Amino acid sequence: MRIDSQQLHRVSLSAEDGRYNELGFADRSSRASDETGPMAVREPDDKALIVDGSAAGGQSTAWKTVEFVVPADLRAEEATSKPPDGTYAWMVIAACFVSLMLSIGINDAFGVYQQEYQLNEFPEASASLISWIGTIQFLVMCIGGVFSGFLCEHFDTRVLNAIGAVIMGAAFIAGSFCKSVELLMVTQGLLYGLGASFPFVAGTAIPSQWFIKRQGLATGIALSGSGIGGMWMTSATSALIRTLGRPWAMRVTGIIAMVAVLLVSPWMRVRLVPHRSERIVDWALVKDRRFCLFLAALVFAIAAYFGPFYQVPSYSVVVLHKSETWGSNMDTLMNGLSVVGRLSVGMLADMVGPLNLLVANTALAALSLLVLWVPFDSVGTLIAVDLLFGFAIGGIVSVIPVVAAQ
Repeated sequence: MRIDSQQLHRVSLSAEDGRYNELGFADRSSRASDETGPMAVREPDDKALIVDGSAAGGQSTAWKTVEFVVPADLRAEEATSKPPDGTYAWMVIAACFVSLMLSIGINDAFGVYQQEYQLNEFPEASASLISWIGTIQFLVMCIGGVFSGFLCEHFDTRVLNAIGAVIMGAAFIAGSFCKSVELLMVTQGLLYGLGASFPFVAGTAIPSQWFIKRQGLATGIALSGSGIGGMWMTSATSALIRTLGRPWAMRVTGIIAMVAVLLVSPWMRVRLVPHRSERIVDWALVKDRRFCLFLAALVFAIAAYFGPFYQVPSYSVVVLHKSETWGSNMDTLMNGLSVVGRLSVGMLADMVGPLNLLVANTALAALSLLVLWVPFDSVGTLIAVDLLFGFAIGGIVSVIPVVAAQ
């Protein structure tokens, strides 16, 4: 008997055929094997039923129709003998933490560059034009993630992570010599986004593979790297620009990003090798209504992710008449709260459920902007937005991979 692992099947079985205690998944094709072991099946009324060796008992029973639900991860092969939830798994989490700390943290700190470009370097350019640098950076990182994910299925993620590190560093070093907004769109925006897409995809997807018992917590710790990176990168970038100037600030940042991500790349390995597809995009997923709804929700939720991070520093100076340092500190505060959100929501996800927390944090992020930031222009409301939006957006990022994996 063969079961197609990509579809939901109704299969008639009985104890008479002696197969109850032989149902298992021994290989990627999900072939019934001689290995014993429990297997979850679903009856038509959606009540769970566990079929194992004791179900048959050598007694004859009537035929019964059940539905087999085969999760996608059962089609994956183990890429290493190292067990999940162990010491090596935490080393992988640390590597993902560092990769995301630099790749996403630098993106989070773009608000400081926006402030520098808008107030000092390109005062004649509009704020919307300058913001396209950061927009392209994040857009290419996300769109490039589609192709990076495809490459991660076919090539070693450790090598791809190292390639991304080199591209990230080269992009910022090249951007340090640019004297126009358009050239910065190409280097700091397009090229950096392309390089960052590799550690972004690997660092987001790998953690959940290495943990079974504390999947939500481990993923939250790994993803908190982006918030911590944004927190210290914002302050460091501001300090570098004040002391060395924008060109050297970019060179130092590029070198740090390249060296640090290269050093942790040997631990950026997958535990499970998924079923390899020759197609870059698996359009069969479009037929899954749950996937389409989840994707549509993320498109709108993540669209507002970097807006506050990019605009708060310059908003603080132009609208609230605060100093540039104060504005960058507000960005640091927001990134700090996003770390708290990632960790706390990651821990709660294992108890409350990741989908419930995703909905709650999305609502909190939206309300903090619509109720507090849009109607009011005051220091108090901006601090409240920093606290609430930072926490909520961190929680959203923390549980997205867990929801997707489930």
